[in-house]
Amino acid sequence: MNRRKDIKDEEGVLERLGMDAGLSRGEASLYLRLLQEGHISLPGGGEAAALLERGMAIVSGDGKRIIPVHPRLGIANHYRTWREAVIREINERRMRVDRLILELIPLYEAATEKKANARGA
Repeated sequence: MNRRKDIKDEEGVLERLGMDAGLSRGEASLYLRLLQEGHISLPGGGEAAALLERGMAIVSGDGKRIIPVHPRLGIANHYRTWREAVIREINERRMRVDRLILELIPLYEAATEKKANARGA
């Protein structure tokens, strides 16, 4: 019995998985295939590794297949991972900016002091 469920607007879903969920075209296609077929055999290639890393798929207990994670959990896992990476990048950038500010303050203060001394002379 084939229980494969087809999507009416597969192209639209692929586009939204790319734009909204941040998946590559290949990752989105593989995720849809996993959802439709229930599993693929290992090894699954780079897209499969990306889905595993993002928490959108898992390896079966026998270690021979990749199984999709329920979309509610899988996409939420991916979003959480993406959000944490963005927050980490924002925090790292803030630290770099703070270091730059500390490096530039003496230049500003020296110029301000020089200007003040020139007025007083």
